[in-house]
Amino acid sequence: MRTGFALFAMSLVPFAGLSSATTFLFTTASPGVNYAVNNPTGFFVSSAPISSPLASADQSGTSFTLSATAPTTGYSDAGIVLYFNGGLTLGQLQDVAVVTDNPSAMNINLWVDTGGDGQFFAFDGTGMLTGLNGDSYGSFGQTTSLSASSVPAFFTAPASAHSTSLADLQNSYPNAPVAIWAGITNAGISADISSITVDATPEPASFLLIGAGLISITIIFRRGRSNTQSR
Repeated sequence: MRTGFALFAMSLVPFAGLSSATTFLFTTASPGVNYAVNNPTGFFVSSAPISSPLASADQSGTSFTLSATAPTTGYSDAGIVLYFNGGLTLGQLQDVAVVTDNPSAMNINLWVDTGGDGQFFAFDGTGMLTGLNGDSYGSFGQTTSLSASSVPAFFTAPASAHSTSLADLQNSYPNAPVAIWAGITNAGISADISSITVDATPEPASFLLIGAGLISITIIFRRGRSNTQSR
């Protein structure tokens, strides 16, 4: 019996380790990175680099290269977008850190699928934004990092009512997919991003599946031990 308990306790060690955050590193070699530019024509998101006279989001060597020129009229910005496929929930997000050659120009925004359709906003066939579609977005201002205590500069409705901090947003929308935008805005400047790290906890479903597997293993072990003793 002691041996069985010891084996079961040992099997819980890797399971317990999953409670800590996992770090994901995004570079120009990483899949799943999208590009975004905003110019007087509109706001665009693409899986391929975007270049235009007033805003561009591209890559050169091992860096993402961004430029945004303040137009005579209108607005421009440029950035890269992570988790545009909805692969991260707001409750999973722990920390974000951007490595850039121009920290004072960097901004971090979050897009939250408050509309609940599994997608961010509405886009036409060219990748141009046509509406928020019930979703929310907000900015944490000029920063290169996010944590639970980070305070947004603004957030659109409906998330605006729950945006005193990142932790507040997470408590209100723990299961809503979230995308991370990092870039520069309307300042006639440029910046290179060499990497972005995201710390995230595993999906709760992962814990359930692993836990169920461990319970099954324990039951099988006990049955085998019982059968051996009855012989």
